[in-house]
Amino acid sequence: MDSYLIAAAFDAGIKLSAGGTLLFFSQQRHRKAAYYWGLAWIVYAYAIIGDLGVHPEIAVVLLGFFSSLILQGVLRTNEEVSMSQDYIRTVSWGPAVIGVYTAVLFIFLEKTPEMAVMGVVYGTSGVFLSVGGLILYRVKEFYDQDAAYLGLSLITYGLYQMLYPIFWSEGVRFWGLFIGLVLTVVTALFMVQLSLGEVFEIREPETHIEVQPGVRITDPGHFEDFKRQFGGYPVLAFVRNVEVPDGWRVYRITNLGGHGNISPTNLPRILETAVDYVRSLENSELKPVVVLEGLEYLKIYNDFRALAKFLTSLRDYVITSGGTLMIILEKDAWEERELKILERLLK
Repeated sequence: MDSYLIAAAFDAGIKLSAGGTLLFFSQQRHRKAAYYWGLAWIVYAYAIIGDLGVHPEIAVVLLGFFSSLILQGVLRTNEEVSMSQDYIRTVSWGPAVIGVYTAVLFIFLEKTPEMAVMGVVYGTSGVFLSVGGLILYRVKEFYDQDAAYLGLSLITYGLYQMLYPIFWSEGVRFWGLFIGLVLTVVTALFMVQLSLGEVFEIREPETHIEVQPGVRITDPGHFEDFKRQFGGYPVLAFVRNVEVPDGWRVYRITNLGGHGNISPTNLPRILETAVDYVRSLENSELKPVVVLEGLEYLKIYNDFRALAKFLTSLRDYVITSGGTLMIILEKDAWEERELKILERLLK
């Protein structure tokens, strides 16, 4: 059998495996990004199969969906990037890059209609993959080095897609597939790594602390009693203004970048972190204790309906694990109707 066909079939199999793995983690780890990335690799696998079956029109459509799904996943890793002017400016250069790329194709490659169409599609896909990589690299402060590695990998994959027409000649087709296979494996591994989320090192408290499952709503003044009670417990806290014990795992809700900071618009990031924390306690006798402060600040950046959905999901994850969700809020800052809705949803 032709070595190219074997390599192509193997490449499609790897992409299907990567897609299935990411779809699994999207369910297990509550990762929206992994869902889109998993679909992307599966779509790309069928694009290869369509190309081998001499159906280039199928490959063209599916390749376009591949890059779109990858970019959708990138945007889901950090919800506020869709509103950032920096990223809009970056994307705005896409048509110019595609135009130059198309001109280069016509100058240096065979000018058949099929070659032109396929070349433009690969080039467009490569441009938007690289844009996705740049976005991820820019938000690396929120995800440590995992996002940076995946961003660089996507940039490299995008450049490979743009150069892929060079490998269409008979003598180098195999090597084009081989490079693509290596990049697929590396990129998929970084995607899985980012989808696994954070690993929390859980330390047993020196004294036994009884965790009462449920939701507790209090004001900043009464929060001091809670801090004294759970000072030595491995608590996960998302806070805006209050100070917390040194032993807690703390994330600051702020628009400032940096490790340990979460944007107020990024409610999915808060939920994902809480899910990672809850899962880290599954193999221990400890129960999760999550503190959330700064709801008034979150309400400025999110509509009430979105905030209520987020709080309901957070409550469900913590309570079903037998844990405590401590919510600190200033009741005077809320409308009576909103406060009643929150109390009803969280009880």
